[in-house]
Amino acid sequence: MAANIPVSVSEPPGSGSGGRGLRASIRDFFFAEEVPYGLALVRIMLPLVLLYVMLRRWAYAREFYSSDGATAPLADDYGFRNMLPVPSGTVAVIMVTLLVILLVTLAIGWRTRISAIGCFVIYTHLNMLDCLSSFTKYSVIASHVLLLLSLSHCGAVWSVDAWLSREPGQPPPRFAAWQRRLMQLLIGAIYFGAAFTKIHTPTFFSGDQLRFWLMTHINHEHPWGEYLTLYPVVVMLFAYLCVVWEILFVFLAWRGHGRWIMLTMGAMFHLGTRVFIGLYVFPFVTTSIYWAFVNERDVANWKARLARFRSSDGSKHRAGQGISRLWQRRVSRAFPAMLLIAIVLGVELEYRLDSYGIRRPEGPHELVELDPAQVEPMLQPAGTVRPVDLVHSLETGTMLVGGHVVRHKSSFKQGDKLFAQCTVIPPHPDMVIECNLHDADDRVLDRVNQVVRREAFRANFLYVLHDALAPGEYALVVRCFGKEVMRRRITLTAHSDAEQSADELESAPVAN
Repeated sequence: MAANIPVSVSEPPGSGSGGRGLRASIRDFFFAEEVPYGLALVRIMLPLVLLYVMLRRWAYAREFYSSDGATAPLADDYGFRNMLPVPSGTVAVIMVTLLVILLVTLAIGWRTRISAIGCFVIYTHLNMLDCLSSFTKYSVIASHVLLLLSLSHCGAVWSVDAWLSREPGQPPPRFAAWQRRLMQLLIGAIYFGAAFTKIHTPTFFSGDQLRFWLMTHINHEHPWGEYLTLYPVVVMLFAYLCVVWEILFVFLAWRGHGRWIMLTMGAMFHLGTRVFIGLYVFPFVTTSIYWAFVNERDVANWKARLARFRSSDGSKHRAGQGISRLWQRRVSRAFPAMLLIAIVLGVELEYRLDSYGIRRPEGPHELVELDPAQVEPMLQPAGTVRPVDLVHSLETGTMLVGGHVVRHKSSFKQGDKLFAQCTVIPPHPDMVIECNLHDADDRVLDRVNQVVRREAFRANFLYVLHDALAPGEYALVVRCFGKEVMRRRITLTAHSDAEQSADELESAPVAN
C-alpha cells in the first residue's frame, strides 16, 4: 500500500534548490499539489472538540442565542445595533441542533463542503450573539479554521465522500496546498503575536503574573497549578521558555527536527495549560490545528509501519468499493433527509424537556426575590481593603534567584544570610511594609521597612544572623499600615564545633 503513495512534498520557501527564485519558491509553497492528508486530520479533530462544546450548550440555546433569552451581541459593543439577526427561541434551537449534526458529518466527511460551510456560518453567527461566554479566543481561531476547511478539499481522503466516489485502484486526488499553509501560518502568527504581547509585560518574565494565575480558579480547578507556585523559579523559567518557543515556532515548525521539536513543545505547553491553569477547550482547539503540519511523507511512513499488521488480500477492499458505488446515490439523498429528521427531533426534545418551565401547569419559573439582608451589602459602596488582605505570603530562604527566594527553610545557623520575601496581592496602593525580627518573648530586636510601589509584587528583606544572636526561637513579623498581618517562626542554631574551629583557623593571623 505504502509503495503506491507518492512522497513528493511541497517544502517551504528556500528549502529547495538554490537556483530557484523567491517567486518560484513562494508559488511552490502555496500552490504545489499534494494529497490533503493534513487537512483531513484537522477536519476530523477540530469538529470533535467543538462538538463537546456545543453539546453542553444545546440545552441553553434558547437562553444564549435567542430573543427569548439574554443575548449579548458583540456588534452592540461597537455601536452596530442589530448587525446580525437574533433568532427566536425555536430557531435558535434549530440552529444549534443543525450545528451539532453538521459537526458530526464534517468529522466523518459526509457532504464535507456543505458541512464545513454550515459549521462556519452557524458557529460564527452564534458566537457573535453571545460575547459573554461563547465568544472566546478559541472560538475565533476555530472560526478561521472552519472557513479554511470550507474552501479546501479536506474530504478528498479519509471520509465518507472519498469512500463513495473513489474508483478501485485509483490514487488519492491532489490539490494545491494553500489552505493547509494558511492554517500553519495562522497558528504561527498567533504564537508570534502572543510572544510580543508578553515581551511588553515585565510581570510575565518575573513569573508574578503566571504565578497568580496558577493560584486562581477562574477557569476550572487545577490543584497542580497551586503546587507549582511553590517553585517560583521554575515558573519564571517556564515563562522564558514559552516566549522563546512562541517566537521560534513560525520559523522552525516546517521540516526536519525543528518541526517535531516545535510541535512536541507546543503539545506539552497546551497540556500544561490544561493541567496547571485549568483551560479545557483552548488547548485541544489549538493542538487540533497541529495536524495541518502532517504531509504526504509522514503518512507514507506511518502506512509503511502499519503495513505489517494489514492483510495483503485486497478482495475486501475491492468489494467495499463496489458496494460504495451501488449506494452512492442513496447515501447522497439521505443527507438532507437526515438533517430534517435531526432538526425535528431536536426541537421536539427541547420542547419536552421544557428547561424553563414554559409549559408547566403552574406556569413558567419565576424569579425569586432576594432577601433584603443579602441585597443591602451588595449595594453598599466598596469598603477599604484590610491590610491583612494585601499580603499573600512570607517566605524565608538562604538564596535569591531572579528576585525569588529559593532553598526555603525555617531553620538557620549563626552566620547565615536569611532572605525574607513578602509577596503582596495586586492591585494595591503604594505602601510601607515592615519585616521585624522578634525574639521568643516577642521583643523587637530589629526593625526594617521598605516602600512597596503599586506596581511591585514582592518586597525582599535581608538579615545576617550574626553570632550576637543567641541560638533559639525567633519570629519574623510583617506589619502593614501599622498593623501586624503575618508572622513566621524561625529557629537559630549554633555553629558546630567543626565549623567553629574552621572559622577560628581562617581568622587566625598567618605567621611570617
